[in-house]
Amino acid sequence: MTISEARSLSTRHVLRRSLLVALALGVMVSFGCANGEIRLGDPFDREFSLEEAQHRYSVLIRWSRFQQAKEFVAPENRPAFLQSMKALKHARFIDFESEALELDNEKQTATIEVVYTLYTPSVPYEVELTETQNWSRDDYSNNWTVDSKFDSLNDIASN
Repeated sequence: MTISEARSLSTRHVLRRSLLVALALGVMVSFGCANGEIRLGDPFDREFSLEEAQHRYSVLIRWSRFQQAKEFVAPENRPAFLQSMKALKHARFIDFESEALELDNEKQTATIEVVYTLYTPSVPYEVELTETQNWSRDDYSNNWTVDSKFDSLNDIASN
């Protein structure tokens, strides 16, 4: 084997390895985009952090963990939130369903409706309770807070 043949063979191996590395990186990036890992329109992951906060808050409500859920409520609204949750003291939640999450154009606010299915000892059949969650964040962080409104909460509380 001559020196030029050896160089040609070495060059082909380097090119082949480079091509394999580039192909592997391309596959990783394409799967990352498909799984929501790269967010070119949302570089600070505001929608992702809102999804996490909204889901965690709704799960806490579903399990009647109102003291923990209040941490997602704006501090000035926490006393009123806890007072309204007393109406659900005897409720037994079965399930909940959230509508799709959609941020506003400035990625500052979102409104989400959640429907909880529950029953109470005095009304042994399932009823639905709709909560309108108005989420907002301050300008400089990714901390989301909720202003929560339950429809027909008083009707359930009176039963």
